[in-house]
Amino acid sequence: MTALVLIDLTVHDLPAMTHYEGSVIALARRFGGKPLVKELHPEIIEGQWSPTWLVVLEFPNRQAVRDFYDAPDYQPLKAMRQTAATSNGLIVVGE
Repeated sequence: MTALVLIDLTVHDLPAMTHYEGSVIALARRFGGKPLVKELHPEIIEGQWSPTWLVVLEFPNRQAVRDFYDAPDYQPLKAMRQTAATSNGLIVVGE
């Protein structure tokens, strides 16, 4: 089943985040990931959620997401993202 990763970011360092984005997409592709959404101005239709930068990535399955997230090559990129932005992320699995 397809797994989607939803990430809500508040970016504090745009140049660093831009560098992260360019590097992380190529790495995600090695694990079957592909970007579906990068929305800088999401439209809120209900509730209190107020993401400022929303990203959705698609992976073949949940294990591919975990393999990507735990990959040694991703760890320095993850540290870069955590310095450049505050984020929330989750995995959802489709049918």
